[in-house]
Amino acid sequence: RVRAAGAFRQTPGCPAAVVGAIGEERLERLCGQECHHPGETRHPIDRIEIVRIRPRVDDEEPIESLIDDPWRTFDCPREANGCAFEFEDAALADSDREHIYYARVLQEATPAINGGGLRCSGITDGTCDAIHPCYSDERTAADDDCLAPVRERAWSSPIFVVAGS
Repeated sequence: RVRAAGAFRQTPGCPAAVVGAIGEERLERLCGQECHHPGETRHPIDRIEIVRIRPRVDDEEPIESLIDDPWRTFDCPREANGCAFEFEDAALADSDREHIYYARVLQEATPAINGGGLRCSGITDGTCDAIHPCYSDERTAADDDCLAPVRERAWSSPIFVVAGS
C-alpha cells in the first residue's frame, strides 16, 4: 500500500516573526519578501510511480533488464487530500530472487526558482543552441524572477521483498 499527500501550499509573504527579526528591506533583498510560510491546504499529487529492481544473480546478467523504471504508474484524483493505492507483483511468487521497490510521488507542477535549469532556447539535433541561466547578479535582468514549472518529487525508502517471505 502506498499513500502520499502533497506539500502544504505556501501563504504569500513571510510570518510576522521573521519580518520583525530581519526587517522588510533585508527580506526583500534576500528572498523577495517570500519565506517558508505553509498554509492549511495541500497541493494535489499527479501520480505515483513504482520502480522495481531485481538484484543480479551473477555478473553476466545485464543490469538494464533488471530495472523497471517505472514498473507501474498510478494516476491520482485531483484532490488535495492525497492519493493511495495498493499493488501486487504476480511475478514475485514465481521468482527466487529478492525484489526491491521504490515509490516515486509526483506533485502537481508549481513555479520554482531555477525550475527551468539552464533555460535552453532552440534545439538542433538534440543539442541546445543557446542557454540562458538564471544568475543571482547583473547578468540576469532584475525583473526576471527565474520561475519555471517543476513537478516536485518524493521517494519512499526502499521496500525489500523476498519470494516466500
